[in-house]
Amino acid sequence: MKKKLVHLALLTVLGFTTVVSPVTAYASIDSDIESTNKQLTDLEAQEKSAQATLVEVADSIKENEAKADSLVEEMTAAQTTLKELQSEIEALTEAIENREEKLATQARSVQTSGNTGNFVHFLLESETFADAMARMDVISSLVKANQDLVTAQNQDKEAVVVAEAATEEKLQEQNVLAAELEAAKADLETKKLEKEVVVATIAAEKADVQEQKDYYLSVKKAAETEAALLTSVEAVTPEVSTTNESAESSQPASSTVEAASAPEAELKATQTSNVTTSPAGGVWGTVKNAAYSVSGTPYLFGGTTTSGFDCSGFTSYAFSKAGITLPRTASGQYAASTKISQSQAQPGDLVFFSQTGGIDHVGIYLGNNKFIGAQSSTGVAVAEINQYYWAKYLVGFGRVN
Repeated sequence: MKKKLVHLALLTVLGFTTVVSPVTAYASIDSDIESTNKQLTDLEAQEKSAQATLVEVADSIKENEAKADSLVEEMTAAQTTLKELQSEIEALTEAIENREEKLATQARSVQTSGNTGNFVHFLLESETFADAMARMDVISSLVKANQDLVTAQNQDKEAVVVAEAATEEKLQEQNVLAAELEAAKADLETKKLEKEVVVATIAAEKADVQEQKDYYLSVKKAAETEAALLTSVEAVTPEVSTTNESAESSQPASSTVEAASAPEAELKATQTSNVTTSPAGGVWGTVKNAAYSVSGTPYLFGGTTTSGFDCSGFTSYAFSKAGITLPRTASGQYAASTKISQSQAQPGDLVFFSQTGGIDHVGIYLGNNKFIGAQSSTGVAVAEINQYYWAKYLVGFGRVN
């Protein structure tokens, strides 16, 4: 709209000065053309600089993608290790149960009379010295076997404790890896948007300046034609020329007044009213059913389908079933939600965590300090907020509007 006003004002001045002083009018339009040429030159220089920046951004994106690939490999290795540890725990637990049953059987066979003197009684019943020695060997073997079983039992129990600790450590490592992936994904998307904005901005500015230049050239050509025509008419009928001059000088002024009022109409046409949507709690049933329907779906970096979810992909999927569109990343969902306290949180609100310094994990609050989310170690599952891990990284709650 501002450009139209400039053009109309230019026509007004040019329409008047073309008759009064063609040389002055041409000098003015030539100055405008020269100005646009300079702007185009400056924009081309900015474009070169922007291209160099875009190359750096592209390199940065590639580095982040490589980092993400590396993190995915680490996570896959961690999941494999986790499965191995879980298998070891199961095997050790089974061995412990078998030994306990064997020890119990031996205890019953040795202590059939309910006292601890059976070994001595067994030895005293020896008829010869050789028989006594044989019985001593039997007793020694039984005692040693029991001692070996007890020793192995204690060792395996300690091994279970160690394996469980290692498993818990792997779970925490996976949570941190998933958080890093989420942060890297958000960074990649931000850089991509920045790249698109830079390209679009330069292209728009160049197109705008080129349009102005083309307009000035067309105005100059039209003015030259009009000046030649007016000069020809003046030579034959000066009075008519004067009348034409008055008519021409008054017409653009009227157009300018019309144009000046146009921005108001345009502003009114673009005004919109604020629309407040109902909170997610109103459609909690739909969100809840969608969330639980994909329970057990494996974790997948960048996943947004039932083949695999990451944390923000899961929340986006569940809310989409209720017709609600969420931003793609955990940080984006945090920014878009209305912040509430934990005491205000209700089922259907979002709960956010930070394991790497930014918002890098999100889930759907279920109430009673529980939430459901795409966890790196278990896939889509319910987790406790107040357990020793997630409580440390809790940032807060957000309500979807």
